[in-house]
Parts: sequence; structure tokens; C-alpha cells
Amino acid sequence: MKAKVFRPHLDDVERLSYGKKASKRRGTGSRYHCHRLNQEERRLFELAKVSHFLTVRGNGYRKERKGSPLQNIWRQRSDALATLAVCVEKRSTIDAVVIDFSTLRVWDDAPFVAMIVNIVLKEKYPDLHELVVDDAIVSSLVQTPINWDAIKTRPIWAINERLITIPCERDVAKSLAADVVKEGSQFILHEFQNKRIGTTSHAIKQVIDYDGSDDESIDLNDI
Repeated sequence: MKAKVFRPHLDDVERLSYGKKASKRRGTGSRYHCHRLNQEERRLFELAKVSHFLTVRGNGYRKERKGSPLQNIWRQRSDALATLAVCVEKRSTIDAVVIDFSTLRVWDDAPFVAMIVNIVLKEKYPDLHELVVDDAIVSSLVQTPINWDAIKTRPIWAINERLITIPCERDVAKSLAADVVKEGSQFILHEFQNKRIGTTSHAIKQVIDYDGSDDESIDLNDI
């Protein structure tokens, strides 16, 4: 039977962005996590709805709110839509594409990490693929345990982010973000929201080495 996981309602995400309380799913917001957007943040939020990835200056931190309302509300929206939360952070020297897998709410995100790393990065951005593999960014993420009970029951602000951060030039960042979003739109999550199955370190290595050449989907029986 398909497991039900906590997800916010899109109407509540919009309400939070205006500083209002969630009305459809209790616990969606938190007074300790800022979500209300100012005028400029709302403009960027609306643009992100069209491109399906967020673009912010730096990490979007706003001193007076002691946090990043825009990043927080984008993560909420991505959670509501069961998609990756993808963000381009525009920095002074080199930009970064930040991919948060926690919004998928699965008990094992290694196969989905593998799709992004091997299908998007390895095929289209080999230099960036080499970077994230050599820096152990991927292996560190997939070997970090997922708290399945939290994933099922807690709002996204109470769940740890599961990030891959990819430094890249500005002219590459947006095309990479768009390619990540496109690949992520093909994810099939329901098999990874059923009763948890044990995953070994050998299986993790298999899915991270997966190159997508033999099949268009990942078979749960292979891990």
C-alpha cells in the first residue's frame, strides 16, 4: 500500500508567502521559520514558478528576518508539488546550483541522485560531474541516513535538507538548473514511499554508478 507522507497544500504555501496562517494543513508553517515575502522576493518567486527553479542573490538571507523567506517558501512549494527544490545562487565570484532532494520525501533518494549525477551531469556537464564525484559530494549525501519517520510525518521546515551544491559559471548555472528540473520531472516516487527496504553500501554504489544506458527507469528489485 502506498504510504501517505506529509505535504503542504499549495493554497497554504501561498498564504504563508503573505504572512498568513495555513488553513488546510495544520503545522505547515512555523513562527520560527520565516516565509513572508517582500516585493522583490515575490517577483523572484513568481518567476521561479514559470522556470521551475529559483534564482537568488547569494543564499537569499534577509537580516531583518534572520533567515531566507524566499528559499523557505520555495522549499515549501517544491514539497507541495513533490519535486526537487532547485535553486541558482548568484554569487560574487562563481555561482552555484543547489539541489535539495528532501522535498521528494522518499526513504531512499540514492536512485534519484544517480539520475541527476549520471544522466544530467555525466552526459552534459562532464567537468561538473568530475567535480562532484571527486569532492565526495554525492557519496556523502547518499550515505547520510534518512529519517523516514520524520519524512512521513513532519512539515518540510522540520526535515533536514539533502543537498548537492554544484559550483559553476553563471552562463552554465541556469541551463544546468533547467536540465535538473527536466530530469526530475521524470522521477517516479511511489515505489520509494512504500514500506522501507534495507539498502546496503554495495547497492548505493550501484545506483550512483548507474548510467541510464540499459533502461529508462530504475527497478526497485535491483537495489
